Amino acid sequence: MKSTMQMGDLGVARILRRALRSGAGTQVVRNAEHGVEFDNLQNCARRAARLGRALQARGLQVGDRVATFCATTGGHFEACLGVPAFGFVLHPLNIRMSDSDLADMVVENEDKALILDAGLAERFKTLAPLLAETRVRLILVAGATKPKLELPSGIEVMRYADFIAGAALPDPADIPDIQEHLAATICHTGGTTGRPKAVAYSHRSLWLQALNLCLADTLAIGRSDTVLPAVPFYHVNGWGLPYACAMAGAGIVLPGGSFRSDVLVELIEKAGVTIAAGVPTIWTDLLAHMSEAELALAPSLSRIATGGAAVPARLSKALAERGIETFQAWGMTETSSMSVIGVAQETAAHGPLGHPVPGLEIRTVGETGAALPMGGAEAGEVQVRGPTVIARYLGASEAAANASGWVATGDIGTIDHNGALTLTDRLKDAIKSGGEWIPAGPLEDAICALGWVREAAVIARPDPRFQERPFAVIAIDPAHSMDAAELGNHLRNTVPGWWVPDQWCVVDALPRTTLGKPDKRQLRDMLAKGQLPITHGT
Repeated sequence: MKSTMQMGDLGVARILRRALRSGAGTQVVRNAEHGVEFDNLQNCARRAARLGRALQARGLQVGDRVATFCATTGGHFEACLGVPAFGFVLHPLNIRMSDSDLADMVVENEDKALILDAGLAERFKTLAPLLAETRVRLILVAGATKPKLELPSGIEVMRYADFIAGAALPDPADIPDIQEHLAATICHTGGTTGRPKAVAYSHRSLWLQALNLCLADTLAIGRSDTVLPAVPFYHVNGWGLPYACAMAGAGIVLPGGSFRSDVLVELIEKAGVTIAAGVPTIWTDLLAHMSEAELALAPSLSRIATGGAAVPARLSKALAERGIETFQAWGMTETSSMSVIGVAQETAAHGPLGHPVPGLEIRTVGETGAALPMGGAEAGEVQVRGPTVIARYLGASEAAANASGWVATGDIGTIDHNGALTLTDRLKDAIKSGGEWIPAGPLEDAICALGWVREAAVIARPDPRFQERPFAVIAIDPAHSMDAAELGNHLRNTVPGWWVPDQWCVVDALPRTTLGKPDKRQLRDMLAKGQLPITHGT
């Protein structure tokens, strides 16, 4: 029996039409070169619609790719809406990746146009000569100035504002839906386990991800909120926040290319931010800045969403003391970002992360590949499946999912009787010492519980007796010095004795991946090459 309901494709076009019709009262705040600027969602949607029309007039066809080389700016936000809504595929480039990798991505994805933030022109200059082998024929420069660029012949450069000015504003009713199974955006993995891989998100997956972030048991983004994404849009579509805000009619604050604490504090205050999102390091630095400057956060800020790394218990506790609830999120490029969301623990790290968003199924499997029972004590590799989960990487001949749709995440954890996920480690991060697993995450949390430790990463080092032993790489507060005795005593009173590292080193700062996470792959390589200063004994 067929239903009696209308059929319709879910996707970015519906989000753009909604913003055009009802976005006049929704603020969009930008951290611009000359100060904080205020606009509204309807104006942004109008520019986004003109962008789509202008690309059509330029001759781009449905499915053609448009790259962005942008920070978290107004032009980038408009591209997030306007490019996919007209059937083109948005391809945000991770500006922290190498020029050779970026050029390869532009070639492989057959990008035909590129949108460039004027503020990133200097960074772009080293990439520009490599575009000769690509299909890019148009570069749109968003910003007040049009920088001089030395480009291969055949590439036209225009100011973004001039390009869209000549396009007529379409009536919302004249923006048709794109088939929901078609690609809307392309994002790349961080490359922590190899060369970055491309994931093409469908219109349907973007819609479902955005809708999930608006639910009461996730971030509850609504029309009364103003959201500050302190996360690049090239990082899994800004964790899905641009689309969630436009869908809900929530205000959005665009910090540009700087996530410095002083910039964020000003934006939170002036825009009345209610929700902010970013990796834990951003909020740790922000609290340190507030303390040093003897400042108080704006009372509007009520919740922070954080992920990308384990949330230290002392961070969520410090935020709670300021009346801010911390939500921890787990997700991957392969799962459309935030996929398991819950309230962070204030008393103990590595408790349950939360529950999967609707539509996402999770399970754990043992070493044989058999599913483990919920509520059991045995940890296994986490696997996921659902409409916001990858089936295969773009251009790959082999599927990423097995025959039943399950995708291995590389994370180790347990699932309790209520379906809540607890992560204990990454497969590549766990240390197997003398046949027993030592989870890096809880050990890092124990080290970071010392007030003078700024951050820590634990990796495995080869050991002739135990096969592997934990090796701690520690960055400490510049105002303090390393106290090995205190560290050793603290760890022996906090974690099992055989977890305690007998070798460690102190660095000024941990190396980071292009997505801002501690780069353990680089640390392992440095350790193997003897490039880390080793200290023995704790």
